Amino acid sequence: MKRRISMLGVAMALALTPCVAGVGAGQGELGFDLGFTDFDSEVSRDDGGRATFRGGYFFTDLFELEGELAASGVNDDAGVDIALTTLTVNAVLNFRAGDNVVLYALGGFGTARLTYDFGPFSIDDDGAAWQLAVGSRFFFGSAKRVAVRVELSFLTENTFDESSNHASLTGGFTWRLGRGR
Repeated sequence: MKRRISMLGVAMALALTPCVAGVGAGQGELGFDLGFTDFDSEVSRDDGGRATFRGGYFFTDLFELEGELAASGVNDDAGVDIALTTLTVNAVLNFRAGDNVVLYALGGFGTARLTYDFGPFSIDDDGAAWQLAVGSRFFFGSAKRVAVRVELSFLTENTFDESSNHASLTGGFTWRLGRGR
């Protein structure tokens, strides 16, 4: 729980930090998302909250490489705290759908840690993870430097000698870093 609160604090600090932003090749991007995760039924029968922090670099207007740190968690009906933390590197394809809208699709690989806390006991396991996602950024303001971001993602992670599939829906903000267009 402390880890989730810390991530939320970092995300809120970034939301209040002014950034000089731009769009296109040679530019960067920082953002955060909040939402929920529909956990695999073998992990939990409950849905949980999700917080994501991401940063990327645009090699071309179409292709971006980004790093993503995400944490999902729930206190299930049995009183067990379940936390899923992932760190992935994503290849992102961006498609302009007008002056203010950028649609994207991404695929990424990385690592996952699944933790179960129940009373004084805690168990966790690390494993590989991969994800696919689709989403959109809706830019606003006169310089189009900040965007609202909406994403639907599907993550598969291999922990505790099992493969689990999770779906997440998030929304957040993105700041483009660098010079203008």
